[in-house]
Amino acid sequence: MHSLLSIPYGKILIALRFLRSHLKIVVAVSIFLVLVFVSYAVTRPKQVIFVTAVAERGELRQTVEAVGTVISEKDLSLQFPTVDVVSKVYVKEGDTVKAGQRLASLRSGSLAASVAGASANRQSAQAQLDALLEGSRPEDIAIAEAQVANKRASLEAVKQTLKNAEDNLKTAESQLTVLRSEAAISLAGQVGSAGSTIAQHLATAKTALLSSQGVFNANDVQDGVVKGIPSGYDAMQQNILASLSAISSLQASASVTDYQTALRNFDLARQILVTATNTLNRAYDILSALPITSYFTNTSRETNKSTIATQKSYVQSALSSIDVASKSLRDDSAVYDTRISSQQSEIVSLQGTRDRAKADINTYQTSLAIDQAQLDLKRAPARKTDIDAATARVRQAQADLARAAAQFSDTILTAPVAGIVTKVNVKAGEMRPSSEASVEMLGESPYRIEMFVSEVDIPKVKFAQTGSIKLDAFRSIEFALKVSEIDSAATDKDGVSKYRVKLDFLVSNDGLKVGMTGDGEITTGMRTDVVSVPLRSVLETETGSKLVRILRTDGKSFDARTVTTGMEGVGGNVEVTGVKEGDVVVVLIKQ
Repeated sequence: MHSLLSIPYGKILIALRFLRSHLKIVVAVSIFLVLVFVSYAVTRPKQVIFVTAVAERGELRQTVEAVGTVISEKDLSLQFPTVDVVSKVYVKEGDTVKAGQRLASLRSGSLAASVAGASANRQSAQAQLDALLEGSRPEDIAIAEAQVANKRASLEAVKQTLKNAEDNLKTAESQLTVLRSEAAISLAGQVGSAGSTIAQHLATAKTALLSSQGVFNANDVQDGVVKGIPSGYDAMQQNILASLSAISSLQASASVTDYQTALRNFDLARQILVTATNTLNRAYDILSALPITSYFTNTSRETNKSTIATQKSYVQSALSSIDVASKSLRDDSAVYDTRISSQQSEIVSLQGTRDRAKADINTYQTSLAIDQAQLDLKRAPARKTDIDAATARVRQAQADLARAAAQFSDTILTAPVAGIVTKVNVKAGEMRPSSEASVEMLGESPYRIEMFVSEVDIPKVKFAQTGSIKLDAFRSIEFALKVSEIDSAATDKDGVSKYRVKLDFLVSNDGLKVGMTGDGEITTGMRTDVVSVPLRSVLETETGSKLVRILRTDGKSFDARTVTTGMEGVGGNVEVTGVKEGDVVVVLIKQ
């Protein structure tokens, strides 16, 4: 106290003034630091936390759980769950039976066949899946390789056939050219003289026709024509004009260089000469039939007839000369025509061989491509989608077999517990079920378990399924059970619709009391050697497909993978196809 009082008052005032002047700065700095801290806390990136699970391979069991209560039902009324004709009755009143012993059976021929067919289908589906997983056999691949090699060899052979055909075709065409050249050279003399021969004899025919025309143009003959009006006179004149025109046309093209044209010209010249001869004969006949007039005398007729006859003889002589020249050329060219025709036939045949080889090449190329694709398909491993589809078919076949087996088991009435048959109400040949019980019996143990199952789980529960219960009074004992009855109608339990299921103890137990309760379960499905993941890790897309998220090795990201789900098991796991054992799946993402 004394030391404080000893401080000069002036220094205290100075200190107070310093604090007062710097207080605003201190407050501003403090507020700034607080704002920086808050901003960092808000904007810093949030850390992602993956909740994961490991895909496991093993046994997967499906159960239906419910509270079970001990009830007393010593008197049992047993009934078939399905309707049909009774086939056999195995017991009578007073018989002692064991649990599971047959009491009666319904007609089941079609159901037995269905079980056999479903079993065969399951085996077939499994065999197809096994074959798909194993891949093609080496023998099948070897056969496919041999087929490809054979098609390839056939393709090469037909390519060689095409090459040979094209080479032979070129040779044949060259030989035809040489043969035609040889014919042209050999017959060149006859061909060269053909034109002058034809022109010479056509000139003879032309002279004869003009002479005939001059005869009928004479005044004295015209007098006889006018007075006699002979039949066919105009037609004769037209034939003369037509023949003269044909002669001029052929003379203009009489110069040729090949024997085929020369022969055609010989034929045309002969036709002209024949027509000219016929025309002159007609002129001779018309002249002979003209009447004698003051101008057209008999002397005039005979003189003109002689003129026409002489011209006709000239034409006939020209016709004979044409025939001789034509025959000579035709005979000499016949050998070449035969050889040329044979060579042309060979060319046509080679063209056919070439075209067939081209078509065969296209055929073998297509066939080779198909065989090569089939070989590649045999060598390639099975696709995942094909394996998934085959696996689904196996599961479907297994489900069909289980369904058929369950329907078949519904035709057999068995004793749920050991006891004594007190009444048999069925006979072979009658229809069951009816309103009364088929068989009544007195059980050795009066106790059963009654459970009420939700409508979601009741479709999974079937007759003869096994189960167990742990009664609160015997926590250390697990009592084995078997489903013996399933109500077809729902029962209202605390405002909720549930279905009553009754189960029998497989072993009689002392100390049980009516009303005891405990947690019971019914095993409704079992899978062995399957991969399962938590049901929460399976997500469903908008299209209905399902996927899981596989965590990458970096632990910070994942890959989405499409899967097929199967049976849901105890503990919240579900069977999946498309995930391998040991894969780490993302169950939940926390921010």
